[in-house]
Amino acid sequence: MMRSMRRIYISILTIMLLGVIFGTVSFAWISLATINNIDGISLGASSGNELEISLDGINYSTQLPAASITELFGDIKLIDVTSVDGKNFELGGLRHVGPAVPNQHYLSFDLWFQTTRPEIDVFLIQNVSDLVAYDTTMNGTYVVSRGVSWAAKYDFQNGPLVTDMVDKGDRDTYYASDTIRISINELNDDLNPLDTRSEDQLKSFLYDPSENPERGYGVTYGQYSYFIASTKNYIDLPTEMQEPSYQLTTFSPDNPYIAENDDSQVATLIETADVDIDGKPYYRGKVQINIWIEGWDADAFDSVEDDRVKIQLQFKVANLATDE
Repeated sequence: MMRSMRRIYISILTIMLLGVIFGTVSFAWISLATINNIDGISLGASSGNELEISLDGINYSTQLPAASITELFGDIKLIDVTSVDGKNFELGGLRHVGPAVPNQHYLSFDLWFQTTRPEIDVFLIQNVSDLVAYDTTMNGTYVVSRGVSWAAKYDFQNGPLVTDMVDKGDRDTYYASDTIRISINELNDDLNPLDTRSEDQLKSFLYDPSENPERGYGVTYGQYSYFIASTKNYIDLPTEMQEPSYQLTTFSPDNPYIAENDDSQVATLIETADVDIDGKPYYRGKVQINIWIEGWDADAFDSVEDDRVKIQLQFKVANLATDE
């Protein structure tokens, strides 16, 4: 009798596990079962040695190579989540409806800046993603991926026009880099007692590095159309929309320390009690950087499974033209 009951229990457990697996796969982005590896994240500060960055607020340098990030997080992986504001992250579908976990479902880490220059505004600068291949590098900010050759399993609409149809069996290369979002949220620097700003004085920057609003958040084509074609189920599109920036700050051709706009301003540095060997005070600031695969992006479906991504972020210190 006990042996018979054990078989029943095992059979029930197997059915339950299969139900979870098949249920998860059926729900497009909200359970894009694939985890994408990040092969490297590099962080750099431009303006010579005038802006320094740190992962701990103690040890500063002008460059943080990918190995520095890897030491913190090991093999960095992302799974599709969603966020409207770049601060609060959710899972969805049959996977588990609820909050996403930082550094388990998406990448999150703190970064400090410091300078002794009079310019105290920090900007994310120079998107060169269109100029960088997966196996190359250059100065600037970029998000690139190796790409996946993928054949459609169903007919679906992959663009805003009714003629943007992909037929079953059509093969093309798709890129997980097109699904990435980056948010940079300014924090109070707990290592600087002079940083007494209130929360509403801190900056938040949400960025789509593909810089392609046509294939942005919550559209009816791409992953949403493919989901409907593959499951024959309909789900509601988001009612609250994500509003990322699609461009980075530009600078005056006459003075590289004057920003022409605040499109990608991420921090304002605060004076500290510390000084350099010449007696100049250090200005410092702290941000939290979040990087994720946006599940409501038009490109966040099966086509980008197993892709590998490389990311580089470059920052610059300057003053806003209005401040000048």
